[in-house]
Amino acid sequence: MKRLLLTLLITICATTSVVARRDASSIKQDKQRTEKEIIETTRRLDDNTLNLKRQLNQLNLVEAEIKAYNDTINAIQLTINTTARHIASLNDSITRIDRDLNLMRQKYATAVRKMQSQHDDKSTLAFIFSAESFTQAYRRMRYMSQFSKWRERKSAQITEVQSQLNIRRDNMAKLQLEQQHSRQLVASARQTLVDKRNETNKIVNSLKSEEKALKKLLKQKESEAQNLDNELERLIAEEQRKAEEARLAEERRKAEEARLAEERRKALEEQQAKARQDSINNARQDSATKVKPEPKPQPKPETKPEQKPKSQYEQTVEAERKLSGSFEDNKGRLLFPVTGRYTIVRPFGRHAHPTLKYIKTDNSGIDIEVKAGGKARVIFDGTVSAIFRQSGFNNVIMIRHGSYISIYANIKSITVKKGDSVKAGTILGDIYADPDDNNRAIMHFEIRKEREKLNPELWVK
Repeated sequence: MKRLLLTLLITICATTSVVARRDASSIKQDKQRTEKEIIETTRRLDDNTLNLKRQLNQLNLVEAEIKAYNDTINAIQLTINTTARHIASLNDSITRIDRDLNLMRQKYATAVRKMQSQHDDKSTLAFIFSAESFTQAYRRMRYMSQFSKWRERKSAQITEVQSQLNIRRDNMAKLQLEQQHSRQLVASARQTLVDKRNETNKIVNSLKSEEKALKKLLKQKESEAQNLDNELERLIAEEQRKAEEARLAEERRKAEEARLAEERRKALEEQQAKARQDSINNARQDSATKVKPEPKPQPKPETKPEQKPKSQYEQTVEAERKLSGSFEDNKGRLLFPVTGRYTIVRPFGRHAHPTLKYIKTDNSGIDIEVKAGGKARVIFDGTVSAIFRQSGFNNVIMIRHGSYISIYANIKSITVKKGDSVKAGTILGDIYADPDDNNRAIMHFEIRKEREKLNPELWVK
């Protein structure tokens, strides 16, 4: 019996041990499987986010292209309308000149026929020599001479009017060709516009199916934009604080100089007063002893303090004022901040999205798309005041133009450093081309007057 119980106990322990080993192995496998699922899910989410980002950027580009085509169509339509008015005006002019030309020809023909009937088909010489007297012959000769000149004038007028008529008809033919060409351009642009809108609808339908993920992406982009805005505000405030400290230090320096100058003036006055009093006392003593007085010492002429050169702070303030004035004077004519062809894919300010109506976008500047390899360039002379990195915007460069600041974000390689003086057109670096978005290169650009945000499209051309 004891042996049976011992055998049973050993069997139970062995079975328990095997089950435990299987449970540990199963747990390890479950853990590995879960980790793989988490990695795969994360990858799919990342891929989905990148796909949404690509589609959203493509949608912004297509919307910008649609706006450009609409602007083109409106401009061409304006040209067509203007051409139509010119054609109508030329047509009226041609009708009037044609009517006048026919009238001139009729009058000319009537006058010639009348002259011929008066001559009774005689020659000019016969008409003159058939006169009954010399006086009558002379009158006939003068009449024929005047008639001949009249014919020449009328013939020249008819030729000139005919020439004007031909010129106007040629101009009208050219305008009609231009109008036809413009209409073809409009038709082509409208067809392209239809294709672009179809492309937009496909992207929008795709985005709507991922509305939750899209809103999350947009919220992330909004957060990144806010972080950039906060950093810019901090840097500008820091620059203003330093400028204010420099101004106060300059005021203290000037006040100290004024105080020292006043002390020197008072000391000089006291010295001169003491010298005068000593001179008076000496004169009294000399008068008492009848000793010839010594000549009075003449007070030294007061010397004006030397004109000191302007301090560094004063020179900086003066330079910034000149630069600010020049920047303002060039509003609307400043250099565009990128090289090559470009498209403004996101405008300045707060707007409802053109197609995703439930989405509001707020932009402190403009977003400019260029071809891969496009470069950022300085819009006006200034000084590089800051360079920093910001999540979602890569490298950011701030350039100060007096009280104005231009900001260039999403720069890959940088060719300048903080403190550099730069001229308009100076290349700042390459715009980052995103390999996960078909090498799309988009630069964010802002113009501010200190902390006030300005619409860049009103300043650059």
